[in-house]
Amino acid sequence: MYTVQIHRKKKMASALMPYWIIVSDKEAFMKQNGLEGDLCEQSAAGFPISRIRMDVLDQAGMRIRNGETITLELEEPSARLFASTMDGCLSSEMIITEDCILTLTTKGGWRTVSRPWFE
Repeated sequence: MYTVQIHRKKKMASALMPYWIIVSDKEAFMKQNGLEGDLCEQSAAGFPISRIRMDVLDQAGMRIRNGETITLELEEPSARLFASTMDGCLSSEMIITEDCILTLTTKGGWRTVSRPWFE
């Protein structure tokens, strides 16, 4: 069993938007939910165009708010996890093979839609 502590760095970009930590194979999750690519489309006004419902994210993962730290206990060896915004912008996938501490931050937000990013 692995213990993963995830701290979401406090940032102004997407400060009010929760992210979801999803323990799953990212490609399988994307295929199951009809997602292509990591980023959402952007409207003419610069806002992300949602491509997934929040109830799907609530069933698939755990919310993490700006500045919050959560701890997950993973039972499977080489567990995979990634993060998602409420609109469906995805982070890179992390493969967990031991106890670790991860920092989640926000990238983008000026010319592109903001998205979660593991440092």
